[in-house]
Amino acid sequence: MTTPVDDIVRCGDCGNATTTPVHISRWQTVCDDCADLYHCTSCGLLSYTTSLTDEEARICEHSERTGQYSTCDRCDILLRDGHLCRAHTLGQAFTCNGCSDSVPLRRHDPLPATCDRQLCPACAEDFDLCDHCDLYDDELRGTETGRELCPECATELGYYDCEDCTTLIDSGTYCDDHRDDDDDVDGLHGYSYKPAPVFHGIGPRYLGLELEVNVPYGHLSDRISDTNDTLNGLGYLKEDSSIDYGFELVTHPMAYRWALASFPWHLLDQLDLAGCSGDGNGLHVHISRAAFAGPCHVFRWMKFVYRNSPAVQTLARRSSGYAAFRDSERHNIKRSCKGTYWAPRDSAINTQPGHTFELRVFASSLNVRHVQAALAFADASVAYTRDLTVTDITARGGWTWPAFARWLRTRPQYAPLTAELEDLACAC
Repeated sequence: MTTPVDDIVRCGDCGNATTTPVHISRWQTVCDDCADLYHCTSCGLLSYTTSLTDEEARICEHSERTGQYSTCDRCDILLRDGHLCRAHTLGQAFTCNGCSDSVPLRRHDPLPATCDRQLCPACAEDFDLCDHCDLYDDELRGTETGRELCPECATELGYYDCEDCTTLIDSGTYCDDHRDDDDDVDGLHGYSYKPAPVFHGIGPRYLGLELEVNVPYGHLSDRISDTNDTLNGLGYLKEDSSIDYGFELVTHPMAYRWALASFPWHLLDQLDLAGCSGDGNGLHVHISRAAFAGPCHVFRWMKFVYRNSPAVQTLARRSSGYAAFRDSERHNIKRSCKGTYWAPRDSAINTQPGHTFELRVFASSLNVRHVQAALAFADASVAYTRDLTVTDITARGGWTWPAFARWLRTRPQYAPLTAELEDLACAC
């Protein structure tokens, strides 16, 4: 059967005759071979070139120009609204740098529209919240403590790569998975060594001492041996990157009264006579979380320490970036007590350990009274704030340093702290 001439159409693209023309528009018709086209979802016309949108639609160039579409920064898919803005922080309203809109954002809110960075929903799923700054990022890195940090925060907090993997660590050479504590030499354990705790004395208010000690060059092995012999299992020695040549002496948890009576205090004199020192290093006291009556007690204690930072630093004999009193931590004490805020590890009070609070403020020392006063302050400050009432705080200045000093004078068990305060002239 012969096809009528009237049904034969010339392809507007290749010029060949076709009996099954495809009408692209009122002005152009093409053959099947050239009809590798798509219907534009927006205007309904066929088009050679279409672009995929975030809604899996295809639009022509004209619709793309007139529809106010933008392109995902990662995959080139078209989208009407962006989904991510690095300038938006949880719980507060921030202004988008591009459109000047103020957008409040909470943790479970959808990602906001932005003029800073345009992302389609599929790409936005790769972004998550940094555990330090609470901002979205697609390059989060895991730390050996389980936190996820963006590159900026990892750098700011002093993290770096384990030499055997990509896990972020903040001290030492290897992460826990690649550190071989069986290779400990002469009784000096690796940084992450943490045996099962042995509790001494009556709790639940237990204290753990960490004392960083410098050792004269060439004498490390002897001092390690002597110190371990004297400790007799009460503590152990660890490496620490902040010590040029020496060790960190770590005790098992001790009740304060037990520590005063039973810790081998003559060990500090022995180390001092052997030329060791605490110069330039820190003394940290871990306080068991079980010592606190609840979140309100933690709040009163942390508030007391931060409100009296000048007196605390005088007592501690140092003001250090390794034990910083920052406004950001002071303003977020309530969130820290609730477990919704991760203060940096180098804060005056490190809240990251799971079972303790680490009071990091003190300068290291081999002076017995200095160390006893540090333990006494840790214990006394927790005991003092335990029963503080609103009336005590508002009407009697309960959060002030003089009120604390008056309370101390009636408790002779804290004599090392009282004597230290009197010598430092910060007891009144």
